[in-house]
Amino acid sequence: MGRRDLAGQLRLTAETVEANLGHGDEVTAPRPIDHLAGFRSRSAAAAAGEELSTVGYRVDGRYRRLLTVWLEFSAMTAVDHATAAAFTREIVGIVERHGGHYDGWGGFLVAPGSGDEDGGSPA
Repeated sequence: MGRRDLAGQLRLTAETVEANLGHGDEVTAPRPIDHLAGFRSRSAAAAAGEELSTVGYRVDGRYRRLLTVWLEFSAMTAVDHATAAAFTREIVGIVERHGGHYDGWGGFLVAPGSGDEDGGSPA
């Protein structure tokens, strides 16, 4: 899991959205989306978590593994191309401002017309 620049993250985001569409996902339906970012220190992870909270993300956990402090956070959101690109830009900006690297996002698929915002199958 190496560092990726914004262009690389946006490329992965677009690929994920396309994969979801290929599975029949109703990408415009909001659902819980989980995110992960790594930092060199607890203080950097905490500062990023505070900033992410102020823009609407929920911090779900923070833990150290080897030399990285991982920050788990989430939000209810759609995952269409425009929305996913916007949250990717926002998150990468915040994470990089605190010296971290964004590992990406994931969530469950929503079947068309299901009204199931909690999803069913992992993306």
